[in-house]
Amino acid sequence: MAYWLDEGWHNWPEILRAGTAAAGLYARCGSYIADKQTDGFVPAELARQYGTPEWIGRLVDVGLWRIDEHGWWDTRYFPLNPTKAKIDERKRQAADRQQRYRDAHGSARKSRDSNASRSAQLTRTPSSPKGEEDVGARHAPDVDPISQHCRICDYPAANGRHLRAV
Repeated sequence: MAYWLDEGWHNWPEILRAGTAAAGLYARCGSYIADKQTDGFVPAELARQYGTPEWIGRLVDVGLWRIDEHGWWDTRYFPLNPTKAKIDERKRQAADRQQRYRDAHGSARKSRDSNASRSAQLTRTPSSPKGEEDVGARHAPDVDPISQHCRICDYPAANGRHLRAV
């Protein structure tokens, strides 16, 4: 999940008073909170690993963090970020929605690229003069049009390994 800070975060009075270093600690610990879904809790060992006692003290002094026995709580976490329970509920709803879709459309769905034509041949590019064959047309239809690599051996198509008869 993401740790949301609003667009004016850089100009919050608390951030201005705490200073740039403490603001960096605040943002980095916020990323940890989102990653581990701690509902705003920052463990003491993590905060001490990421920042100095001075920076931590500044965040407490300006009111961005509240002291706890085992670390600190981000006091601004919930107005901008969902709770772990809300995140879990969204994930569950998404999984249910996906399952309903799969059930409604059958389990024998085609693979993502199965509708792509592997036998399509480019006979000339729009810039090729009429009647002239494009050089790329000599390559097997298993050449990926984007990477120009053979889908069989992954060599560049210009290598000429899987040429078909023209």
